[in-house]
Amino acid sequence: VRFGDFRDPLVWQEGDTWFQLMGSGVQATDGRDIGGTALLYTSKNLTDWTYSGPLMVGDVAAHPKTGQVWELPTFLPIGKDAQGRERRALLINPAFPAGPGEYSSKYVYYWVGTWDAQARRWTPDTTEPKLMDYGDHFTGPSGMVDDKGRSLVFSIAQDRRTERAHYDAGWAHNAGLPVELSMRPDGDLGFRPVEEVSRLHDGEPLVDITTPTSIAAVNERLANVKGDMLHIKVTLERGTAGTFGVDVLRSPGDEERTRLFYDTAAAQLGVDRSRSGNNSSAEPNLGVHKGPLALSNGQLTLDVFVDRSVIEAYANSHKSITTRAYPFRQDSLGLRLFGDGSTVKSMTVWKMGSMTD
Repeated sequence: VRFGDFRDPLVWQEGDTWFQLMGSGVQATDGRDIGGTALLYTSKNLTDWTYSGPLMVGDVAAHPKTGQVWELPTFLPIGKDAQGRERRALLINPAFPAGPGEYSSKYVYYWVGTWDAQARRWTPDTTEPKLMDYGDHFTGPSGMVDDKGRSLVFSIAQDRRTERAHYDAGWAHNAGLPVELSMRPDGDLGFRPVEEVSRLHDGEPLVDITTPTSIAAVNERLANVKGDMLHIKVTLERGTAGTFGVDVLRSPGDEERTRLFYDTAAAQLGVDRSRSGNNSSAEPNLGVHKGPLALSNGQLTLDVFVDRSVIEAYANSHKSITTRAYPFRQDSLGLRLFGDGSTVKSMTVWKMGSMTD
């Protein structure tokens, strides 16, 4: 075990046994890093713990972005398979004490598999790590099973502002929306914002479209919708469009905007931040981030939350994009769809209020 890296306990109870995971890393005897790990312990009294071995060990050589150390191991039930075996998801935050720092505080990886508490055995479906979120701001997972039996995960939406901007603002980073985990029919991890997010809605919907409508007609309805605190739920049918999606924080002349898109040919969900503006950001070019996502019967459902500089988009309850935008312009508040050849099946837009009100 890597000396000095032993952190972030996750504790849960099954029957009369307590389980605990600790994040760490594994090295060879020559000091070479093997990969991150989650160390498993058990106890009957929460005081005396017995080491059961590593729940899983990563492979940093094959998957460099998963890090030499795993922080914040989060291990939660997502249902049972056809054989009645408990399915679980293991989420980890990669750490890089040995460098390079370019991947630090950017990603959360996960594996899905079966858990046998009696045997203390976790069997992932594959050793291949998967990204939960295709942006580079979804980090710091923690989770629990609530009193309704839901497996919930909380995250930190890291920002990329300069330290001077942090100091001037008096704060750094944000909390991401809590999400509920589930098991998809294909066995993969599904997740979506908790239903309580509807409590953030401030008044009646600004737009509510319930029948198939053209992109152009919807954009006429959206022309007067302005804001940087919005909840947007839209289902788009691909049709003949090569690329389609939604622009948020858009200026009237399209000089600035953050584009959430689906690339049909590549079957990828992405965000284009080349026009997002980078006021107070330490990164000169915010770039494009994307990853694989299958459409659902040719449709893409986006659940998008715009909260000042934070943009969270959940797609088909399967993947998400958490990103940041720092527009220079005061009028970068518009909302617009794009994608000639696609059709809007439904769309609702709400203004959001503060969760602390």
